[in-house]
Parts: sequence; C-alpha cells; structure tokens
Amino acid sequence: MADQQPTLRIGSWAKSGQLLGLVAAMDDDTVTLFDPGQRQQAQVPRSLAEAVPAGAVTVTVRVQLPVPHGIDENVLRRWVATLTDEVVRERAYAALAEAGLDEGAALPVTSVDVEPVASGTICLCGARTPAPPGTQLQCASCGRTAVAAPLSR
Repeated sequence: MADQQPTLRIGSWAKSGQLLGLVAAMDDDTVTLFDPGQRQQAQVPRSLAEAVPAGAVTVTVRVQLPVPHGIDENVLRRWVATLTDEVVRERAYAALAEAGLDEGAALPVTSVDVEPVASGTICLCGARTPAPPGTQLQCASCGRTAVAAPLSR
C-alpha cells in the first residue's frame, strides 16, 4: 500500500535535530538512526524522529584507471571506494607523500552522476515494485521502505 506522506519504518529516512539517517531500528520509545555517509548512529526518542521524503536514484561512479590484467575485483572495488571518499583519499595521498612514495594511486579523479530511476520503487534489499514517481510503500520482500523516483529534482 502506497503512502502519501513519509512514514517512519525500518529503511526509511528520518531526521532528529541535525542528524539525518536511515531508520536502522525502532521500538515504541526509540529510533536508531544510521548516517551511512558519516558512519554514525544515534538513538533518539521516537517523538523526536521525523520521517523525511526520499527518492529512488541511480548513482554512477566513474573513474579512469590503468588496471593490470588479473587484478582481484575486491582490490579494485576498495581502490575505487578510496578514491570516492575525499577524506580517505586525502589521508592516502598524505601517507604516500610522507613515506616518500609516489602519490599516483591517490590521484585519479572520480565523477559521481545521480539520476532518478526510470520507473518503480527501489528498496535497500534491491526489490523493485511498479509505482509512479513520489510513491513510498512498504517493500513486499523485506518490509523496509521502498521509494520511487522523486517528483522533482
């Protein structure tokens, strides 16, 4: 069933004061918000947690790299993840420079493109459900919140 307004449930986005995060746990009294970008969590009284609208998007990370034949996919993923996190990237660059090593591994520039999904809702579990833009509903697969493309950019 689709909601017209954001609903506080596991997997939805909520805010409390300055903290914006995913609802990672909740009971009658408290909500645990997890900020995936800052890797922080906080428990707040349920009365202070406000559900916020969300929209389904496709995020594409692009980077051009010289990659050796046979590189392990996990190694490549970790390298690209390092390049997309500016704090980690700067620390890696400084550590290489301080050790007198070539900083080249920390130099490739990444670009991040964000586009609304073409159709339907997306849940954190990966399930997709047909729905018009602006829709929020409970995922039939896992019970978390699934959202469709935003109504506007």
